[in-house]
This record gives sequence, C-alpha cells and structure tokens, in this order.
Amino acid sequence: MKINPENVKCAARLMSIVVIVAVADALVVIFMRRPFPWTVIIPALTPVLIASFVILPMNKAQRGPNV
Repeated sequence: MKINPENVKCAARLMSIVVIVAVADALVVIFMRRPFPWTVIIPALTPVLIASFVILPMNKAQRGPNV
C-alpha cells in the first residue's frame, strides 16, 4: 500500500491542530483566574481551524492547479 505524501501532510496538519488546541486549552485552565469563556471558545474553534487548514487545501489539491 502506497502512502500519498499529500495525505501525510494533511494528517500532520490535523494532528498539529488537535495538539495546539489541547495545549492552549490546558494553559488557559492552568493560568487564568476565570477561564470559563475561553475553555469553551478555544475547543469550539477546532472545526474552523480544521476546515481552513486541512479540508480547503485538500480540495484545492484534488482539483488541480488550473481551477
């Protein structure tokens, strides 16, 4: 089974987004005095980040450079 380098790149982007969101949420909980709104906002941004940094580049790569 061959692994497409483009898929590896997208998987790395996805995992880095998950790690960054988890670390940011943990840091907010640890260091902020009243973290309630941020503990909801930061994880809620995950679908937006995945759409903008993973899904849209994958669609653009599948369409080709002419579109």
